[in-house]
Amino acid sequence: MREPTARDMVYQYDGSMEGFYCCVFEAIYQGELPAAIEAEAETQPRLFAPVWIETDREKALRVRRSIGERIAPRALELTECVFYSCLEGRELRMLCLLERCWREGAKRLWQGWSDPDLAVLLQAERHLLREAHLLKGFVRFSDYNGHLAAAITPKNFVLPFLAPHFAARYRSESYLIFDKTHRAALIYECGQSRMVEAAHIEFPEVSAQEARYRALWQRFYDTVAIEGRENPRCRMTMMPKRYWENMTEMRPELQKRLRG
Repeated sequence: MREPTARDMVYQYDGSMEGFYCCVFEAIYQGELPAAIEAEAETQPRLFAPVWIETDREKALRVRRSIGERIAPRALELTECVFYSCLEGRELRMLCLLERCWREGAKRLWQGWSDPDLAVLLQAERHLLREAHLLKGFVRFSDYNGHLAAAITPKNFVLPFLAPHFAARYRSESYLIFDKTHRAALIYECGQSRMVEAAHIEFPEVSAQEARYRALWQRFYDTVAIEGRENPRCRMTMMPKRYWENMTEMRPELQKRLRG
């Protein structure tokens, strides 16, 4: 079997933001760019074992400070947004751009906004922020014995971007938002938000009162609709179909409940 080369090198980390910054630190310190950077939970089978990058908070802080001070505050903002996006290979893309900025100087790149590598990251940022914006209106909570809970299936990991919005809106409530795509949950209670890993959450049966509220919301949604102006294509543009499964007014079982 041949020996692994630099082209075969894959960094593996714990999936955290600090872990990613440690991957950046290792690559810049060693003067090498790996073939890929993968979170431990997403690692693919490979011929050669990946290089494990240990998370070190001090190294992470050094990298974060350097991005903001030596490149640009906007570069740090973009990095910490794209990290949560669904962009394929985002870690390596960000590393390559940051390495270029440190090596070549960042002023021209961040003033021109026309660099193709930067454009990919900006597009990923827009996609994430748009999805987070839509979900601020599309999240549908249900009441479970005084506690609110909802499920979402986003493409991007938007919980960190939803947390401030719902904490401000439901300051005196206790609630949970379960991200089925990324197997995580945002929990808010006693004025504090936190995120936890959650492979699966089984919501309890709703009360008769909650079922009635759901049915009333469905009836209201159907009543205010104007039949002559119905436009399914426009509807799916403004309210993408992939969100429908978690939206009370779009669930077909409630239609049956109303008719029954």
